[in-house]
Amino acid sequence: MLKKILSPETCAACRLCCGFDCTDTWEFPVLPQETVEAMHRMGVSPKLVPVGEEQTFAAPPLRGEELFFCPMLCETGCTMGVDKPFDCRIWPFRMMRDLEGALRITVASYCPGMQKYTDAQLRNFLADGLAAQILAYAEAHPAHVKAWAPEYRVIW
Repeated sequence: MLKKILSPETCAACRLCCGFDCTDTWEFPVLPQETVEAMHRMGVSPKLVPVGEEQTFAAPPLRGEELFFCPMLCETGCTMGVDKPFDCRIWPFRMMRDLEGALRITVASYCPGMQKYTDAQLRNFLADGLAAQILAYAEAHPAHVKAWAPEYRVIW
């Protein structure tokens, strides 16, 4: 989905989006039932908790800089392929509600692959159909919309 601006090699080398510390477990991806079923078919059955009508990973007890890595992560990146959750397919973009409750598309400023792009370049990329797809998904799957976080820049 993002291969025009982020290469799979760049993402596999970084994996920042697949590791979570005690301060960012709120960023766990929301997992639709078809993703959970795909994980089970692959022999992975992580502990999950409900998020609306969908699920996410149960946050293990983490301290300090200790990390929890997505159970679908391997040395070369994500093992999910076409079954990758929507949240993961669009990261470092995020569906968020701003402080007034409006739906926004934001980008993680700390993603190394995004630092070379201006907001205008990212808006142009989103305008090529991805923004409409993200907003439609957010409306159909409200559990995927995150609360406002200041480390994300509003792009759309």
